[in-house]
Amino acid sequence: MDEYTLSVPGMTCEGCEIVITGAVSPLAGVGKVDADAADGRVTVHGDPWAESRVRDAIEEAGYDVLE
Repeated sequence: MDEYTLSVPGMTCEGCEIVITGAVSPLAGVGKVDADAADGRVTVHGDPWAESRVRDAIEEAGYDVLE
């Protein structure tokens, strides 16, 4: 599995981390999710082909993902 990090600037608290982790964790191709509100970053350990689904899930949860 690969690791990639996404910038999610609107994630500002532990509640945000929980929401994003809950939205991303069940996706196929995702092994582990580390959401860090202090840095505004979400690190995903998983298959690279799942990245677009991860981005979509974060956006559907109400957060922007920067390129």
